[in-house]
Amino acid sequence: MLGTEIHITTFIYLIFQALILSFQLIYFLLKPDSKSRLRFLILTLLFFLYNTISGLVPDQNIPIRILYQNIIAWTIGISTAIYFLYFIYNEHNIKPIRFLNIKNIIYSLVLSFIILFLLPYIITENLSLSRNIFLVLPIFLALGCLINIILFLTKDYIASKNLHYKYRILSGGIGMMSILALPLVILICGDNQPIEHSAFSAGYFAVALSYVRHQIHNSKIEQKLLSKLQKGSANTNSLRHNYIIDLYGLSSVEREIMLLMIKGYDYYKISNEIYLSEETVLKHVSNIFRKIKIKNRAELISLITTENKEKSNQVINNSQNEIPKNIADEILEALNNFEETKGFLKKGLSIKELANKLKTNTKYLSKTINDHKNLNFNTYINQLRINYTIKLLQSNTKLRNYNVKHLAEEVGFNNAEAFSRAFRKVTEKKPSEYLKELPKK
Repeated sequence: MLGTEIHITTFIYLIFQALILSFQLIYFLLKPDSKSRLRFLILTLLFFLYNTISGLVPDQNIPIRILYQNIIAWTIGISTAIYFLYFIYNEHNIKPIRFLNIKNIIYSLVLSFIILFLLPYIITENLSLSRNIFLVLPIFLALGCLINIILFLTKDYIASKNLHYKYRILSGGIGMMSILALPLVILICGDNQPIEHSAFSAGYFAVALSYVRHQIHNSKIEQKLLSKLQKGSANTNSLRHNYIIDLYGLSSVEREIMLLMIKGYDYYKISNEIYLSEETVLKHVSNIFRKIKIKNRAELISLITTENKEKSNQVINNSQNEIPKNIADEILEALNNFEETKGFLKKGLSIKELANKLKTNTKYLSKTINDHKNLNFNTYINQLRINYTIKLLQSNTKLRNYNVKHLAEEVGFNNAEAFSRAFRKVTEKKPSEYLKELPKK
């Protein structure tokens, strides 16, 4: 088209991407502190470069060797795919399974691109051969990521009660599918510009549509909130609660927990109030922070409270320092003694039993462990047991011949399944795998 190698479909994609890029650049200049908008701006720019360069080359009329033209085009393509993956993982807060975290994926793709594509292509100048060698690893990574994405997004989709948030999840899934399908499309179709660019760009446009829709949705909520605030028709904090809930798609349980956190309830008190375990409450709190993109309770209160700063600071201080320092120090000292005497090896140990032993109450004990150990009670006990198990296995060769069930009983677990879960959580390995790595004598 126009005397170049660009296909009409690629040219149409470029027009739309140029328009999106222009508008997003204007929006970013108006709000330059938005990391999310910056990520989307970079993504759009990369797709624009990808469609431009991959559409133009290879072309005999360009005064650059075909070898270098293909290397440039493939480098831009791989960079765009990697950044697209990074964008979706960040925007949708996807938690990877095992080794499929975004850093490992990026390192694997970059190294394989250099070793399996660039070097063979420079040596042989055979694009088809180099491409087929390189695409093997991305296809396997794509299958692993596909499982990860389906599990995460399906769980998120079912849990969410907000239709807007559900739409965002679906768009993220479509975008991810386009990335994962790309190596297979290239392997099957070869250098077919319309098919390759359509498959890849479809994911971008799904994500772009969702992103723009999300911006409009946020703007409407902000305008609605400002309008109500100006009229003074309702309580300010209540309005901002609803604003946060609508904006980030919090579930009904997350909403209830968020409101209790704002009131200054600690996690133990919240668990009693809504009849959930403390561990489940902590998981919901983690989801709230992830969705709102904040790090702690203080940031949440700061985000919601717009008036009476002295009162909000008092709530923050009360929630963080409700245990007198001398009592917290006594509990910590008692916990150190508890760890040294290996009290955690007792089977069926409960927080109530330990609180009685340390001559305190469960509320103070739970909060001290949360604040100073950064763990809930069960995780704290399990970590102590697993770390002790590892020390035993390293120093006592006889224990290396024990089976998992006997090891579990030795360190206070009720069953082998609970021991295996805790062991894997700490070491990222199954007990059987860890034992195989140790010499028997």
